[in-house]
Amino acid sequence: MFRSIVTVLSIIVSFSVQAYRVEPMVSEMEPLGKRAQMVMRVDNTGSQPLTVELIPKSMTMDEMGNETTQPADDELLVIPVTAVIEPGRSQSVMIRYLGNPSISESKAYRVTVKQVQVERASGEAANVGLLLEFNTLINVKPKNSRPELSVTNVKKNGANWLLEVTNTGTSYARLNKTNWQVADKDHSSFVTGTEIRELIAGSLVLPNSKRSFVMKPLEGFDVDSLSIDIELAE
Repeated sequence: MFRSIVTVLSIIVSFSVQAYRVEPMVSEMEPLGKRAQMVMRVDNTGSQPLTVELIPKSMTMDEMGNETTQPADDELLVIPVTAVIEPGRSQSVMIRYLGNPSISESKAYRVTVKQVQVERASGEAANVGLLLEFNTLINVKPKNSRPELSVTNVKKNGANWLLEVTNTGTSYARLNKTNWQVADKDHSSFVTGTEIRELIAGSLVLPNSKRSFVMKPLEGFDVDSLSIDIELAE
């Protein structure tokens, strides 16, 4: 048991020594104009120099939320692509959209911030312990694009429900930024975004796509006669 405790403590110490922070983790850009560019910040909160690599990727998502990514160096310009950050210091990263400025619907991207293992002057690899990786989300959204959300099916899924949401609009949406009017043959209720966050895991619905979410049952409601109307929160 003592050996296990030491191992766990070593992992915790290693994590704290090499920890870093990326902000913002979720952001929105436009395909044209001043908002086609943004700044990300990487903070080295550890006690050793930190080397990171930044990799832009385009992202699509299937009905169950599984992601597929592809290199997007020709659509997102990231400067710098690698950085060495001293303890307690920060690195600003410029991100600019280089893709089609006339896109008709929003596009999703990940910028992966990946810790890199480096060699010391002695030629030995630095003992970084746990290499951390962050995957930020950037949605490039044209002006005047909007999501159009509807619940097309709700059914039992074991002890949970399975909620099918369709977005026929031209912009991505996040369900935790919506409100729901829920009703069955005997009850009705208004569910806010904060409550929705507790009901489902994940919230992103890309434009012209369908998502299925595993959902905690609403106590007292009959799923067989359930209807859910979605409205965007202000």
